[in-house]
Amino acid sequence: MTLLIAVLLALAVGATWLAALALLRLPHALDRFHAASFLNVATGVTVTATAFAADGISGRSLKILFMMVLLVGFGAVLSHAAGRAVLLREGRSA
Repeated sequence: MTLLIAVLLALAVGATWLAALALLRLPHALDRFHAASFLNVATGVTVTATAFAADGISGRSLKILFMMVLLVGFGAVLSHAAGRAVLLREGRSA
């Protein structure tokens, strides 16, 4: 079980580094929003899976699941709003 937790946390760290590199390398702001959205989803899934692997179905793991669902949901809405603002600022219609 400890190995599974370590692997899941390593995947979360790897996804974070991948998104950080993408943020540095991608040329346009809208592309960088995709990297940030990937980071939200990838780490949300791995952290939630880690919580369930560590605790099973418990109050803490269910709270983490709820927070991650909110993170992914609100992250998508905020990315969409920020992307629309970038498009409007550049003079393109959204």
